[in-house]
Amino acid sequence: PPEANPRGCWNWFDPAHQSRGAGEPAIIAGMTRDIVKQYGIDPSQVHLVGVSAGAAMATLTSVAYAEQFASVTSASGISWRAATTVGRALMVMQRGAGDSLATAEAMLTAMGANARALPALVVHGGRDAVVNATNGVESATQWVAVHDALRQRDGRPRLMRAADGPAQSERGYQTSTHLWVDADSRVQVQHVEIAELGHAWSGGSTAGTFTDAKGPDASRLIVEFCRAHPLRTAR
Repeated sequence: PPEANPRGCWNWFDPAHQSRGAGEPAIIAGMTRDIVKQYGIDPSQVHLVGVSAGAAMATLTSVAYAEQFASVTSASGISWRAATTVGRALMVMQRGAGDSLATAEAMLTAMGANARALPALVVHGGRDAVVNATNGVESATQWVAVHDALRQRDGRPRLMRAADGPAQSERGYQTSTHLWVDADSRVQVQHVEIAELGHAWSGGSTAGTFTDAKGPDASRLIVEFCRAHPLRTAR
């Protein structure tokens, strides 16, 4: 409603909505717990997905309540705690966080006793004029750093960057996929860049808003990623 945000968006840039136990992350986590209980959902297959401001809030919520979610997907989104004011948010949307990109250590501190490296899927358009594609690169970079920091603590090898295959053309758009895998070749972080896509849901219905019928089917990509990453008790 307008009283929550004049533009009907999640308040990802407001410190009151960036941490555990308060604001919109607490609302989302509470709703999720209620739905899981009411419908008997497998708690190991609860995943958090968002687009645009929703992607930014999904990332914030996944860190605040890391124990609840098996994976996180950011579509056309922004890295964790990239802004704490409206002015900074507008700057980040156009340029990315740059040197102010939050560290893995800060994210792990925010997770507290629930610290874990969530598998992360990042989808972003190369021609996004609302949220610059740099933000997608930064989101993937953050999650790789979180995985590596925890692995270093446990004496395990860092994630390995898989060799990039050739760009694929899917429904008229060139798509490049970047993967970071663990020692068992399981994908932990996946970054999908769609060169011609703007600020839109790739492969979406023409009846929707902020959708583009061209490009890879983002919904299929996300479902496949989620199915491959049930919640694991180990970090």
